[in-house]
Amino acid sequence: MFVANRSNSDVAKEPTTPKTQSDHVVQASSENATEPHSAANLNQAAEESNEADVEASPAEPPKPPIHSVFSSKTKALIITMTAMASLFSPIAGQIYLPALNTLAKAFHVSNADINLTVTSYMILQGIAPMFFGDLTDQVGRRPTYIMCFTIFFFANLGLALQRNYAALLVLRAMQSTGSSGVIALGNGVVSDITTSADRGSYVAWVQMGTQLGPALGPVLGGILAQFLGWPSIFWFLLISGGLYLIIYVVLIPETGRNVVGDGSLPPQGWNKSLINVWEDRRHRKKSLTRTASRQAKHEEANRLAESRLLRFPNPLSALRIIIEKDVSLVLYSLSIIMTGFFCLLVPVPSLFAEVYGFNTLQVGLCYIPFSAGSMIGSILCGRFLDKNYRRVAHKHNIPIDRKRATNIRAFPIERARLEVIWAPLIVGSCSVLVWGWILHAHTHLAVPLIVIFIGGAMLSGAMSMLISLLIDLYPYRSATAMAGLNLCRCSMSAVGTAVIDYIIRAWGLGWTYVFVGCLMLSSVPALLCVMKFGPRWREARYVRMETKEREKEEKKRGFTNTRGKEGGTAEVRGKSDGEGVGAKLAEGEEDVVSRDCDESTSKENGRGSLGIYASCLILP
Repeated sequence: MFVANRSNSDVAKEPTTPKTQSDHVVQASSENATEPHSAANLNQAAEESNEADVEASPAEPPKPPIHSVFSSKTKALIITMTAMASLFSPIAGQIYLPALNTLAKAFHVSNADINLTVTSYMILQGIAPMFFGDLTDQVGRRPTYIMCFTIFFFANLGLALQRNYAALLVLRAMQSTGSSGVIALGNGVVSDITTSADRGSYVAWVQMGTQLGPALGPVLGGILAQFLGWPSIFWFLLISGGLYLIIYVVLIPETGRNVVGDGSLPPQGWNKSLINVWEDRRHRKKSLTRTASRQAKHEEANRLAESRLLRFPNPLSALRIIIEKDVSLVLYSLSIIMTGFFCLLVPVPSLFAEVYGFNTLQVGLCYIPFSAGSMIGSILCGRFLDKNYRRVAHKHNIPIDRKRATNIRAFPIERARLEVIWAPLIVGSCSVLVWGWILHAHTHLAVPLIVIFIGGAMLSGAMSMLISLLIDLYPYRSATAMAGLNLCRCSMSAVGTAVIDYIIRAWGLGWTYVFVGCLMLSSVPALLCVMKFGPRWREARYVRMETKEREKEEKKRGFTNTRGKEGGTAEVRGKSDGEGVGAKLAEGEEDVVSRDCDESTSKENGRGSLGIYASCLILP
């Protein structure tokens, strides 16, 4: 008590100075010191003073919101199903090849005519994702997946039952439309539920399905065609596609961020899985009224649904992304690597039959090392990619939170993704470069199998790294960006596989693959340009988008002001100029600007018209 009174008297004798909030608190405590329980009053005053000091101190900057609320187990299930879906398009394309001669005899057509069914498949494989990529960025992932697999299911049913060449040609194109549509969706799902810090590993798993398909397809096709006949190929695809569709409809939740946000907003309509429907009914049985939080979530989901503009998918939206400087160089590198990838795989049946005298089944088994290499390379390179991301972030003193999106506007994402690509890219290209000389020398079978294993591992890893970078450049338009990638790589791969046999006949095996390997190495200077100039190009894109957003908001303000003067009831709404769109873009929200731009111009030019895209181009 003596100590407390002494402290109070000292405080009372202090000279008069301008008092802060803390000083007023202390003065109040000294005035009450003569009352009973003065020590307790002083302690209370000290606590209030500490609280006032805390309130006066500057607050810490708020953390970015949680990127995805899905649990680790749910993410694992989603990624597993996404990787399985990415298998269907390459398997459906390659499983058909061992039966080409049999089909030509069954339909009484020439080999050139039956090869047109392969051409029609590849054409639609490049075009269809451009429609589905734009569609899924509007309506979400689940409706587009269901649509694609429904088309795929009925196409295989028709292929298994038909016995007419014209029907075969049309149904193969339909089969390609359904199966290739999911290629653009896979990496969109990865972007929905992962951040840049752990995206590399997830992309590797999804891409592993795409890269295993060309190797597994001929093995399955050879076995089915030899022992069960060519219709069994399409019955196999029908059954597997149908089972996948059932599992997907029941279990897999909607991940599209324009539909469910971070996953916490309740999905609506056909975006619901059967599990979601069952949970909603269970909640309704438990209580007749929703809690305040659940009601707020439903209202937010309704507002998000009302803000979405549904229009006919336009493939030109992918072209807007393709012609960006950094994206175009990344797409060139990916396409040229994929072309070398297929130039290595496609001639294997004829080359191994000629050099080693193998039959169709034996040739199919020779793809197994390539499949194993692709699997191992994708997984290892994905882990190296995430590790290098953490290293670069630590070097630039940027905190990493796997659950929260990182603002990558000031982050050297190009360096984080490309620093570790040189070894797999160069080694994989060199394996293609020596491939022809190995076969030309008629070496032991183990030598080409080892080389094809190394090539599969290195090239698959390099492609996974580049796809991760592409998603980071356009995280919220990743499905559309992947549609553009699919168009480029399918076009170049189709040309490469069409002319590789002619080049081999003209130049020989050795020099043909020297040319292909050197062509793949031409991606090195392109990627060096991306690593050096990419941040500058990306910043210029952010600035352009900020300018577009400000102009749009100013136009909207002027429009609402005019309406307010005429009717007296219009409300002027708009964002603060300090909240530029650049930060949203850096966190992966550039689709918001593009979608808003489409909405504002569609009212003037008509939905689905080319005027929408002419007036909303991101590029100058």
